[in-house]
Amino acid sequence: MKPSSVLDTLMATRPVLLIPVWGFSALGYRCATGSSLSFRSLFSLQSSSPSEYLILIVFSFSVAAVYLFNQLADIEVDKKNGGLPLVASGIVTVPSAIITAVFLSIAALILPLPFHLAPITACSAAALLLGAVYSFRPFRFSGRPFLDFISNAMGYGVIAYGAGWYVAGKTIFSIEFSLHALPYFLLMCAGSISSTLPDIEGDRSDGKITTAVQIGFTPAHLLAMLLLITAGIAGFFVNDGIAVLCSLGTLPFYLAFLLWPHTFLMEATYKIGGAFCMIAAFISMPGFIPVSVIVFTITWLYFRIRHGITYPSLLPANKP
Repeated sequence: MKPSSVLDTLMATRPVLLIPVWGFSALGYRCATGSSLSFRSLFSLQSSSPSEYLILIVFSFSVAAVYLFNQLADIEVDKKNGGLPLVASGIVTVPSAIITAVFLSIAALILPLPFHLAPITACSAAALLLGAVYSFRPFRFSGRPFLDFISNAMGYGVIAYGAGWYVAGKTIFSIEFSLHALPYFLLMCAGSISSTLPDIEGDRSDGKITTAVQIGFTPAHLLAMLLLITAGIAGFFVNDGIAVLCSLGTLPFYLAFLLWPHTFLMEATYKIGGAFCMIAAFISMPGFIPVSVIVFTITWLYFRIRHGITYPSLLPANKP
């Protein structure tokens, strides 16, 4: 395989989308080690070991495999939605995508076991199972109303969050975990709904009935905004200042889009809002900041130099 083909296949795992996975894991880590509504708690750095970062990166291999599952299942939809989907466009072959997904899945499941990290293997298995039912028929939650954003939120706001919670030394199977994960589950519900708004026409033409397709553009936006507000309220009741800050910091973009329904503001609800959440997350585990910057830069350079498009971008742009 040529070096360019290897790079294409690596980019097909959508590494830039692993940044929010690490972010939600960092939020889980932070909440398990102590988060409150106090100013000092919000902006205090956590001390994390290199091994803790490595464990969470290994867990994220499972999510990278899921991104490939989703592209394999959505080849026809991705063609209609435009942009430059690497698998749907044929830049990355289907066999290469399958082999890479299998390799990443095995690595995520096996690597934690020699180090007695079975709960991380369990988180990886849960992510892979959820990714399979999200992507493939007969389940295909990605094309079912309400199941689409709920399953997405489970992956980030519960499973990825739970991996960080466990790495910080707490058990996932507890009422405490459920209560503290709830605000992040709701934040991800809001972001997930908003991210499907630009794809309504392509999804509808393919018979993919997402929540946005089912209930309509404006009702879907209002539902996302309601979930965002509920996340802030839930964060307040569990004394989680980060969740409250993420909700309040993102809400102005949702309100602005109601008043000025432009494409920029539509994408800003989840792009800028998501970036805001990640900044809050990486205050918790600052070691992820240089890793994320490197991944973002390499991805941007790859699509700009190799394909002549701007991705990722906070502005409306073609999608890979």
